[in-house]
Amino acid sequence: MSLGIKSLWRAQRCTSRVRGLSLIPRECHNPLSFQQSSLRQLFSTPAIQTETSLVENGVTNELLMGKTPSSFVRALRRRVIKQRSGFNPKESALVKQPLQHPNKRESCRSVRKHSLRKHRRSAARQHLYDSAREADSKPANDWRSTFGFMMRHTPNIGEILNFRVVIGKGVATEAREALSEPDTHISQISRKNESTIRIEEVSPENGEFILSLSGSEESVRKSLLDIVGIVGKITAVRISDPTWEALLLDVWIGARAKRPGIRLLGNGEVAVDDKTMTVQTPLSNATKYKDYILTRRADEIIPPSVWTKNSFEKYVAALVHGQVPTHLARSLYPTFPDHQQTVVSLLVGLFTSDFAKSAMSVSALKMALDFLESRGSGFRQTSRSILNHAELSNVPLDAEIFNIFLVSSSKAGDLDNFNSILRMMVRKGYPPQSRAWVAFMEMVQSPIVKRYIAAKLRGKRLDRNPSILRAIGRHMAVVDLEHRLSSTFDLQAFIDEQNRKYGIGWLDTITLNRLLDILGAHGKLDACNDLVHLVQTHRLAAPDAVTLNTMLTHSKALAPQLAVLKSMATLCPKVVPDAVTYHLLFRSAWKRRCPNSLRVIWRYAALTRQTNSKMRYTLTKLLNQERNLSERRALLKTWEDVIFGQAELAEMRASHSAELKATHMLSKYLEQAKGMKLSVSFAKKLEEASSMDRKIHQLTKGGTFMSSSMRESLSVEIPLEPEPQSGFRRLRIREGARLYSMGS
Repeated sequence: MSLGIKSLWRAQRCTSRVRGLSLIPRECHNPLSFQQSSLRQLFSTPAIQTETSLVENGVTNELLMGKTPSSFVRALRRRVIKQRSGFNPKESALVKQPLQHPNKRESCRSVRKHSLRKHRRSAARQHLYDSAREADSKPANDWRSTFGFMMRHTPNIGEILNFRVVIGKGVATEAREALSEPDTHISQISRKNESTIRIEEVSPENGEFILSLSGSEESVRKSLLDIVGIVGKITAVRISDPTWEALLLDVWIGARAKRPGIRLLGNGEVAVDDKTMTVQTPLSNATKYKDYILTRRADEIIPPSVWTKNSFEKYVAALVHGQVPTHLARSLYPTFPDHQQTVVSLLVGLFTSDFAKSAMSVSALKMALDFLESRGSGFRQTSRSILNHAELSNVPLDAEIFNIFLVSSSKAGDLDNFNSILRMMVRKGYPPQSRAWVAFMEMVQSPIVKRYIAAKLRGKRLDRNPSILRAIGRHMAVVDLEHRLSSTFDLQAFIDEQNRKYGIGWLDTITLNRLLDILGAHGKLDACNDLVHLVQTHRLAAPDAVTLNTMLTHSKALAPQLAVLKSMATLCPKVVPDAVTYHLLFRSAWKRRCPNSLRVIWRYAALTRQTNSKMRYTLTKLLNQERNLSERRALLKTWEDVIFGQAELAEMRASHSAELKATHMLSKYLEQAKGMKLSVSFAKKLEEASSMDRKIHQLTKGGTFMSSSMRESLSVEIPLEPEPQSGFRRLRIREGARLYSMGS
């Protein structure tokens, strides 16, 4: 019998007539060397080309020809990517490299398989691009030609910077008059400093005087100093983007040397008078609109009655920034189309309509294109169509619009599309900017190539741009850290060396999290704490929830995770746990069979609406499973009244009986906590629960019988207190309602 089974498994190259019912595997994605031997085929029956295989080959060939861009073809593309994971693409520099784990503990099976899967899919995707290029007889593009093209068209003087200069209404009239005089005209400033200055508008809403300023780094500095000197009544200077403060700091220093009374304001700081000059970057307006919770369908958002540039922009923002909660998605959109498709349809109808053509604005176009391109290649044709209609409607384009498409192509690893957009951008008179270079570095995966690109960028002095500097640090610091790690690793020496190589400002939050991941993978948890403390003390970057989750991931057990949670709560009190944080802690508490810790994690995640599907599924299974329980699940089953709450569990079992789910308990908790908030911090309460779980384990190990009163005394309380609704919170609620109702 075993010989028969082995003979079946040997004959893997034999194609059965009904492949869906065959007991033989269809293919081997990664055949070993002996499996690829042709001698094995001598013992198998010849492969018969069936009707099914002919259809599949025909559709695959049509896919590679790129003739039918449909959902069916995209599904087949995903299948081709899976089947061709063993192919070697021509451009290996664009293939994502598998992670090299330093020890067996970090190289767990799931992480290793995930890394290898990403490597194979990246290689298969590049092979698919190669096949499509060969089918269309297009010339081959490599990273060298694209890099050379970008180097040739990037000005040697450095990055072309673009800013908006907003002069407050208290001095706007004087500024307009002064900058119109013959000797101090903006054209004179532009000619003298080799910059470009244009008057955008005098805002009718608040009376501000707005200028657009572009040029090299040195010309922008000189032009800003001239403007401050000409408009003599400016009392303060504000730089809206903190990343540009170091670059433009001498503008304030130079202005203060002439007039000591002028101040430097932080972003969001309000001056007593309105005689300030605010320097805004092109991306500083991107934070004008933020995501909000949308509790209605997208097509129920009432459009404005009068279409102006302002109302058009707000309506587009209401569409693209509305986030439908998971628990409302199915009730709001019971059938196709879903929320995403509905928003896309509304955007297409809006930008291709005649009634709103005169109200289209560049900022609204950028929001729509950014939304579409961030959804993947499925809406690429839609975004191109919207761009064409906007261009026909005489909407002025700028480099930022092309950068949106470059970023999308970079994420897809599509070098051909990246190259075509780049050449179109140059033809229209926009040289590659910092965001284009950052997207190119993100697309390249080879560390050697990245180091070469970084050296060339420093040679053109482009690393003085904060965006490019952070991109270089993001890629090079990770490579440098992996080479520097040893038993005598000195963190401060590494930071100082990076500052000498790349300049101050290379470290941002993303780079911080990547460095923590490498340090944690090598077991240097003390170095992780030192790095966070160093960053927080010197304000080099802002740690976030990903920082916390990265450290928790490498801590593994619940006790060191609790230490990390307490340390982060002390160092970075503004960092709050997210859904991933609760999931990591829940998984550790589940493995350690800690009922009180599970109780605290589950209740805090529920009341902060940070539960995930895995957590809810695990607890639902615990509620309903009665037989064939594992040792871990059997212990937790006896303590389910502690995990879920004795009174709440009894009430919900009476109403839902055998169909009780974790979501029912979740609704009960939210109903009880309406108008209330948690009165004790999560880290402090979890520490108390962990201490109580140790007592339970000691009593259980000693064979002590647990009475109901004793079990109740071993349960951790979760206190609540009334939540005061501040005026700011009421304002935020009204503002969110106004955004999506649009005047309803």
